[in-house]
Amino acid sequence: MFAYSVRRILSTIPLLVAALYLVHVGVSFTTDPLGSLRLCLPRCQEGYDIVYEKYNLDVSIWLRPFTWMNNALHGDFGFSESFNMPVSEALRERGLNTLLLATPAFVLAAVLGLMLAVYSARRPYSIGDYAFTGLSFIGLALPTFVLGLVLQVVLGVKFEKWFGVKPFVTGTMKRDSIGEYLSSATLPILTLCFVSIADLSRFGRAAMLEVINSDYIRTARSKGISERRVIWRHALRNAMIPLVTLWALTFAALLSGSVVTESIFSWPGLGQAFLRALGKPDLDLMMGITILGSVLAITFNLIADLLYGVLDPRIRYD
Repeated sequence: MFAYSVRRILSTIPLLVAALYLVHVGVSFTTDPLGSLRLCLPRCQEGYDIVYEKYNLDVSIWLRPFTWMNNALHGDFGFSESFNMPVSEALRERGLNTLLLATPAFVLAAVLGLMLAVYSARRPYSIGDYAFTGLSFIGLALPTFVLGLVLQVVLGVKFEKWFGVKPFVTGTMKRDSIGEYLSSATLPILTLCFVSIADLSRFGRAAMLEVINSDYIRTARSKGISERRVIWRHALRNAMIPLVTLWALTFAALLSGSVVTESIFSWPGLGQAFLRALGKPDLDLMMGITILGSVLAITFNLIADLLYGVLDPRIRYD
C-alpha cells in the first residue's frame, strides 16, 4: 500500500504542475497589474517600477510561472495585495473559516445522504422514495444562490417578524462562542448540506439497489440472517465503495471554498477570498488557493482509493 501511495503521489505531480502553469498563464494574459498606474505616468514612476519588478513583467508570460513555482517550493507563495499579508497567512486564516463551514456541512450531508439512500433502496418506488427523489431533484436543480437567499429571507428575516426572535444572523461571522458560531454558521451550513445531500443520496441509492439485488445478498437472506444485518453489515459495506469516491470529491470541494455560498452569506472563507482576488486581480492569492484546492483533491482521492481496500479485503495494491 505504501508503494502504491508513493506511485499515486508521483503520478499526480506532473498534473499539478500543468494545472498551476495553465492557471498562471491564463490569469497573466487576462489581467494587467500596471493598468491603473499607466494613467498617472510619469508622476507614479516609482510605483510603476516596483510593480513591474514584483510581477516579473520583463519576463515572458510563458516563463513567469516557473519563477512562482520555484518560490513556492521554498515556502514563498507571494504577498496578497487583497488582504495586505503573505499568501500563506491569508490561506491559513481564510482556510480555517472555510473549515468551520465545510466540516459540519459534509458530516451532515454524508450521514443524512447515506440514511436516505438506504431507506430509498429498501423501499424502492414507495411514497417515501418518491418524496425523497423529488427533494433530491429540487436540490440538484435549485441554484445555490437561490437556496441561500431563500433561507436568508425566511429564517433570517421573516422568522424574527413571525416569532419575535432572531436565532440566525446573516452577513457576518461570529465564533467567540458556540452559540454565536451556530447563529452565524447554521444557514450557510444548511445551504451546503442540502445541495450535497442531493448528489450523495441519489448516488448512494443506485449503489445500494445494485448490491441489494446481487446473488450474495439473496444467499444471506436465505440463510435466515436478519434483514437489518443483511443491509447494514453486508450490503452497505459494498455499496459504500463507489460512494467513498463521491465523499472524497465533495469534501475536497467544500474545503477548497464554496464561492457562491460564502459570498451570499458574507462568510470570510476561501471562496470569498478567491472572488476578491479575481476582481483585484491578486495573482499570488489566486495561485495559492488553486494549489491548495489541487492538493486537497489529490489527497482525498488517494484516501478514497486506500479506503477501497479497507471496505473490500479482496482489493490489493500490490
